[in-house]
Amino acid sequence: MALIIQTVEGVVSNKFEITDKPLIFGRSPKNQVQIDDLAVSTEHAQILSEKDKEGREIFILEDLGSTNGTFINEVRIEGKQQLHHNDGLRIGWNVFTFIDENEVDLEKTREIKKSWIPGVYYTKDK
Repeated sequence: MALIIQTVEGVVSNKFEITDKPLIFGRSPKNQVQIDDLAVSTEHAQILSEKDKEGREIFILEDLGSTNGTFINEVRIEGKQQLHHNDGLRIGWNVFTFIDENEVDLEKTREIKKSWIPGVYYTKDK
């Protein structure tokens, strides 16, 4: 499952699940993600779900010809660009984070060892 979370000052304010239908951002009330911001175009950007060459689901952010641009990790995109887990999106002055549970690389639990030095602990990778 993939989703977009909107944050305001570091706090999650909205969540939007990405399905097989485009997730459209913009000022218009007909958009799935309506943004009341004059820096945002009526239909500003969209996220599409596609299959890559290996048949895996990938997600593409497309700028829809907006006036002020669409940004991934504070880099303005032209046309379409693939999203990756934890990418930051900015549309107008609104900040979103892309979450892709299929891309999350869960780390193994590590054993914490106590050093001979008082108060010092470490992990040892195998």
